[in-house]
Amino acid sequence: MPRLSFLSAPKPDTLVLFPAHLKLQRLAMMAGTETLLVVQILVTAMPAAWLSLGVIDNILHPSINRDDVAKVLALEALKDVPDIQAKVTHRAITDPKVVRMLFAVMVSAEVLVCLILWAGAASLAGALFGLGDRVFALEIAMLGAVAFAGLWASFLIGGQWFYYWYDAYGQGTHFLATLWGLGVLLVLIA
Repeated sequence: MPRLSFLSAPKPDTLVLFPAHLKLQRLAMMAGTETLLVVQILVTAMPAAWLSLGVIDNILHPSINRDDVAKVLALEALKDVPDIQAKVTHRAITDPKVVRMLFAVMVSAEVLVCLILWAGAASLAGALFGLGDRVFALEIAMLGAVAFAGLWASFLIGGQWFYYWYDAYGQGTHFLATLWGLGVLLVLIA
């Protein structure tokens, strides 16, 4: 025999006397989904905005970062430890044309990551307003988060090859940005 319920959430064997309760419960679930979607939009848009500012500076004022990249590639971080520098000096890249080309590749990768992150945020916003598929939007946003983390992890890997951690060439920023990308990914998976 079904139980009667007036206040608690209905169970499968409960006779619901107030059907409005079900509507409120569905509305609350939808509001929770919408809130999560808003959070996912924001956490996807924030690294997109941050990286966009870096891209703009790298395009308008390339010498600022390109000069530091050139120092890393030339193994300048090892200038005070010549015994280590001598062991890995074959890794140094000092040709200005190669440095410019590598910097252009880095900036191109940053532009691509920005575009994917912004597409993910926009797709999630579209899904919030019923203008797109939420699963597809999440997939784009997750791709952007992985690309963001991968970009910064690649800088860590490249920096390791060129021993940039012997000086102050951004290793801390690269670690934090990698973790930021992974954090965004976790929120998107939620």
